[in-house]
Amino acid sequence: MNKFYIQIVFFLLSVSVYLNNKTLATEPAPEKVTKTESKNSYTTSEEIYESNKHLLCANPEEIQNAEKLMNEAIEHLVHHAASEDGYELYEKGYGINTSYYKKKHNDNTDVKKFIYIKDDPNKYNKLVADIWNPNILNSFDYKSTKRKIARVYNPNLVIIQQRYKKSIFSRWKYFYALATKVEISEDKTIIVMTSANIIDHHPSKKEYKNTIVESANLFKIDIDSEEDIRKGKLNKKFLNIGGHLIEKKDNCVKITRIESID
Repeated sequence: MNKFYIQIVFFLLSVSVYLNNKTLATEPAPEKVTKTESKNSYTTSEEIYESNKHLLCANPEEIQNAEKLMNEAIEHLVHHAASEDGYELYEKGYGINTSYYKKKHNDNTDVKKFIYIKDDPNKYNKLVADIWNPNILNSFDYKSTKRKIARVYNPNLVIIQQRYKKSIFSRWKYFYALATKVEISEDKTIIVMTSANIIDHHPSKKEYKNTIVESANLFKIDIDSEEDIRKGKLNKKFLNIGGHLIEKKDNCVKITRIESID
């Protein structure tokens, strides 16, 4: 086993240990989160939670299933972020300090990987917070992108609705996805999203399946969508997996973005 694969194995083991400890730990109930005035130049998870607390899920079984699903999604995100198997360099210098890779997962699902470098390691906390904040667009979002929280499980686990279009002339698209943020260590954070079997009352007869996080197909819930979705005015999309691995280095922040959307 070469050095690169040994590093992947140790990284996956560290994530696995974190998730096991997180499962065993007794966590405070979400409603006990104390609202405090932020001293940071960015919005914290707790502040986002407080402003969306009216969307809090009260079903303990659904919360448990959401946590279990997203633990699996984290492992998939880490695997794709760390692995080089099947990935081919598509474009170097896609942006400043950026590389773009593509692969076929199981020969039928496109996966994109972007690796980009931010020169200032002191911006790590702000970068993590901004990527998690649904109100802030990141470098790879289309300019016409709108995100909002549709359901809350805890300050670091939610369902989001994302709308986007590639140009002013194209039709709006949307997807629902569970999203979670986990701090693996002081210098490593994972933010991951995945679409599940969410009934949003879109009139399309197409059967949507998650081809990467397959257990997401068993997570079935109903959500109260807007009228334009129910009338089919938006094209429905499905996020197999998406998210970021954010790593603070000695002289930079390395961000690995994964995206697979149907």
